[in-house]
Amino acid sequence: MAARPTWRGNLRLALVSCPIRLSPATTAKDKIRFHKLNRETGNRLRQLMIDSETEEPVASDETVMGYEFEKNRYVTVEKEEIDALKIESSDTLKIEKVVPADEVDWLYWDTPYLVEPDGKSGADIFATMREALAEQGVVGLGRMVMARRERPVMIQPRGKGMMLITLRDPDEVKKPEEIFDEDIKDVKVDKEALSMAGALLERMHSDFDLSMFEDRYQEALKELVEAKMKGKKPVIAHEPERTSNVVDLFGALKASLEEAGGSEKKPAAKKPAAKKPRAPKAKPKTRKRA
Repeated sequence: MAARPTWRGNLRLALVSCPIRLSPATTAKDKIRFHKLNRETGNRLRQLMIDSETEEPVASDETVMGYEFEKNRYVTVEKEEIDALKIESSDTLKIEKVVPADEVDWLYWDTPYLVEPDGKSGADIFATMREALAEQGVVGLGRMVMARRERPVMIQPRGKGMMLITLRDPDEVKKPEEIFDEDIKDVKVDKEALSMAGALLERMHSDFDLSMFEDRYQEALKELVEAKMKGKKPVIAHEPERTSNVVDLFGALKASLEEAGGSEKKPAAKKPAAKKPRAPKAKPKTRKRA
């Protein structure tokens, strides 16, 4: 079942456009969530907005948004005024340029969305754009208004549909190389230790497996909640043993190699081939006497 659209509008490539809808590509519906309750009554609590001067509660319909341009001085903006504020990217996602897929550093990736045709109209245009991007091996870059911000976005083909990922602003992203160069000192890596670490990694090679995404902490929370629902005393897990800092690097790497796959076994010596049984010798023929 399709999720409720987060955004609806048009996808445009030059003079060609088609209607699309966006929906979240992720969900947290299966996560354990807690509510604040009154310990005495067991009733659920709700938050109130309190006037900072009068300390009186204020109903939501009595509030207005305000921008502080000077200390304690605000200009107010009504919701209707914000809703009426529209620019081109409010309802049109225009592909402004295309770049190779691996050129967009994943550090700038933010939130993924599913992109689908919105209705039957323009489905052929949607498919043509999708296949053109796939054949070229590129992604489209554009901008769209979402949550009262114009966000740069990346759109790429995926199966019968497309994926859209909002991109973080450069001001929101720290430059890892700059921080590492400043904070991490240069260390000369021992060649033997490097070789052992490489051998360890080779033994750990495997295929990408979704089973590793099991949330063991959430499972523990579910067991805790289910036990309390059944009136049972929850089992308190023992705190895992903390690993100490590595002092003997070579010893730790050697132990890790043995744990990952054991020491390399020498190939078993080949057994000598079994000798074929010799055919019995024919008995000499006896001559008949005349």
